[in-house]
Amino acid sequence: MIEATPGICGGRPRLAGTRVSVHRVAGYYRLGYAPEEILGLLNSLTLPQVHAAIAHALANPGEVDSALEEEAAAAEKLRPRTKAA
Repeated sequence: MIEATPGICGGRPRLAGTRVSVHRVAGYYRLGYAPEEILGLLNSLTLPQVHAAIAHALANPGEVDSALEEEAAAAEKLRPRTKAA
């Protein structure tokens, strides 16, 4: 259910046949969302896919940490800077 393909989702593990990365699901799970709640947020997925992503993330925490850190760093670069008055 998990695959990684160069050029899709940055080559990171994702749910097969989708563009939903494992770290996206894991991020919600780490925030305390239940699998059923994640399903509501990522409604193109099935519950077994959500469970597969969580299982992969739990088995590979370093991989998920790295992907989430890289995403946070990229978001920070895009954040507009405000000047102090």
